[in-house]
Amino acid sequence: MEQAVELLHLSRPEAIERIRAKLKELTDDEHCGCSVAGDRGIFCGGFRSLSDKEFRGRFSWIARQRPRASRQELEGLVSLYHLGRQEAGRADLCCDVETREHCGCDGWNRFDNAKLEKFVKELTGVSVRVG
Repeated sequence: MEQAVELLHLSRPEAIERIRAKLKELTDDEHCGCSVAGDRGIFCGGFRSLSDKEFRGRFSWIARQRPRASRQELEGLVSLYHLGRQEAGRADLCCDVETREHCGCDGWNRFDNAKLEKFVKELTGVSVRVG
């Protein structure tokens, strides 16, 4: 007979904190959470979830000044921009800044509880119930 496994119950802030902690471990002085998520194909997909046209449009004030820049070059610049915003806003991740400022995306607000459950499992290996 199979034994039922009880899921760990987390509030939204607790789930976000677990995701934040894992993503923060993967970032560095040149790669924000969006960069890491895109490069590794994890979490929301970061920059890679946007087509080239969408990416250049969303960060038009950076892309417009560099019309011949490659996508990789622009992603590097946008990553540095995000890291600067994090530092200025004393935030742990660009997701935290985006939740408040909505420049590149809607931050944590764009994920429902089911998505947060998926991301916690993906990043930590722990199955949780959020709510």
